[in-house]
Amino acid sequence: MSVSIDEIAERAGVSSSTVARVLRGDVKGAHRKSAKRAQEILRISEELGYRPNWRARAFSRGKTHTIGLLYSDPMWIFEDPMNEIAISFTQSLQELNYDLRLIPVTPSSDWKGLVYGNGVDGLAFLQHVPESTEEVIRDGRLPVMLLNDQFEGAPSIGTDDASGGYLATRHLIGLGHKRIVFYIADTIREHVSVTQRRSGYERAMREAGLADQIAFWRSDIDEAIGRLLAPEPPTAIVAYCHVEALLITHAAWSHGLAIPTDLSLVAFNDMAITKYMTPPLTVVGFETAEMGRLGAQQLIARINDPEAPLENLVLRQRLVIRSTTAPPSSKNR
Repeated sequence: MSVSIDEIAERAGVSSSTVARVLRGDVKGAHRKSAKRAQEILRISEELGYRPNWRARAFSRGKTHTIGLLYSDPMWIFEDPMNEIAISFTQSLQELNYDLRLIPVTPSSDWKGLVYGNGVDGLAFLQHVPESTEEVIRDGRLPVMLLNDQFEGAPSIGTDDASGGYLATRHLIGLGHKRIVFYIADTIREHVSVTQRRSGYERAMREAGLADQIAFWRSDIDEAIGRLLAPEPPTAIVAYCHVEALLITHAAWSHGLAIPTDLSLVAFNDMAITKYMTPPLTVVGFETAEMGRLGAQQLIARINDPEAPLENLVLRQRLVIRSTTAPPSSKNR
């Protein structure tokens, strides 16, 4: 059973309005007695397991018009293409009269104070949900939105990565390739997209009668290039993302392998850098700006209407054919 402000007030021997003021961080003055009383109220609320009801709070208080983006590693936000999603999300929030606050989830940060102390109206997660914040989602303490990730019970906007893997592989099979590998660097962190992209690749291979050719490489680039230089190497690679494509392209050039003559290459993430690689990279991509825009709109709608139904949106992946894919050369067939 949830704990009420009245119960905390009774235990602390103060009024309910005093408890409410302390819990929302409105502690006036620096009087020692007042500070001690506020600390005791916070201690009691924690001991009783008090959790604010954001649905009721949405109607009973003014909004901060601030969204908190929780993260444990800044690279989850600032690396491509996550930064494109974050930019669109921020711009869309501003159009809706909301600001974005980056909240690091670290042992030394006071992220719980912001979440539980009415510092933000809602929460967003981009690409990754830090383990220590999972309770916030489960308890529904604030409305949340997941961008390019999934978590049970939370609304999300993601991409159809399984169809993306399928599209990439079908493209290579259509060109005549049979020895096709799915490659991911051993430095890539675990994510739902890894499983989905691989499953799309495997489905396409099985449908084409190439189940015996299915190969999944997870290694550093040195091991991967060694396999490419071995007898009867693959003639095509579906790379998990642009990182692997850059590594493979450079390593192939260093060892005298020509792309796409000796090796065709498809990767995920349609970013500016992929257009200007040599040769320009064939990619599977999605509208990053649309993900950010829809995420902002869905989250603010949830804040304005706490009873709005939860939705999980999936964006379509598209294949962009450039110059790194071609039929296998006669010597490699």
